[in-house]
Amino acid sequence: MTVHRLLHPVARLVSRLCLALAGIGAALLAALVAYSVFMRWVVGAPPHWAEELPQLVLVWTALLAGVACTYKRSHLSAGLMPLLVSSPAVRRGITRATDLLLLVMLLLLAKAGWDLAWLTMSQTTTALQLPAGLVYLSVPVCCAGMALAQCDHLLARQPLPQEGDA
Repeated sequence: MTVHRLLHPVARLVSRLCLALAGIGAALLAALVAYSVFMRWVVGAPPHWAEELPQLVLVWTALLAGVACTYKRSHLSAGLMPLLVSSPAVRRGITRATDLLLLVMLLLLAKAGWDLAWLTMSQTTTALQLPAGLVYLSVPVCCAGMALAQCDHLLARQPLPQEGDA
């Protein structure tokens, strides 16, 4: 059994979990913002967490969704490579090199995010008195998920079918 056959189900599970959590986060964000707007403009008494909590949820939601986008290769792209490079073999080579470069950059970003998160864990946020590092912790956690997806892409000989495919 190849490493990819073991890694692929794990990457798919992590992607689905991150997408589900991002969906919950988006719904929660909408509810928090609607409640904050109502309290500020209708009641005249905004909640003390009106800025901090939606910001925390937004950051985590965006980065969790990025894990799913990385796994599905659905990030925005210009789509110019087929126009500029006619050879499928060269396009595959460029894609592999890009995947490897992205993996390296994600691992470096995960390390830097980990350092920043632990550096700021002793500080607290103003309104909620949560460790400030909780916001920054989203970077190493989600970059690790994206790196897992990149490893899955790199180890695939042929692109594996995505969830919606047969």
